Amino acid sequence: MNPDQLIQRHFNESAETARATAQALGPQIARAVSKALRTLEHGGKILICGNGGSASDAQHFAAELVCRYELDRQALAALSLTSDSAVLTASGNDYDFSKVFSRQIEALGQAKDLLVAITTSGKSKNIELAVEKAMEMGISVVALTGKDGGTLAPIIAETGIELRVPSDVTARVQEAHAIIIHCMCNLIEMNLKGKLSL
Repeated sequence: MNPDQLIQRHFNESAETARATAQALGPQIARAVSKALRTLEHGGKILICGNGGSASDAQHFAAELVCRYELDRQALAALSLTSDSAVLTASGNDYDFSKVFSRQIEALGQAKDLLVAITTSGKSKNIELAVEKAMEMGISVVALTGKDGGTLAPIIAETGIELRVPSDVTARVQEAHAIIIHCMCNLIEMNLKGKLSL
């Protein structure tokens, strides 16, 4: 296989995963956007967490909400829990890495907030503890997952919203997560501008 064939395969597989995700998750994405809008309308904030590439996605999502995606509108209350190196390293050092997000949720979260947890595998202990702490505090949860949903899926099955990308390939899941995030930002802005009703 030559480089061009590998490139074509990568883009084709990514596009196929994106189409499958849209077909599988359309109604759930709309529900997640409605939950985010209700959170913001009632004075809550959106807390976002993830590890590695998903940490970058968390920061990206927060930035799009606080600043803007495509339309000028009011700043929206969103906070990435992956951004404060002092808090992350203190939590990891004084407790352990599994508590780097749950400690922040305990400190900053309120029942009117929404937690968006991003994990390709659904098996990260710090994400599980973050979700459990959020649920304990009455905070709603949306999880962006992939593969089989991991150990996180049953935790949020009854009360949360899971946006599970139908792929077992980490890179394809991450690519689809980026599209979901942009889709959510687009729907939120369109709703706030009165161009869409959810």
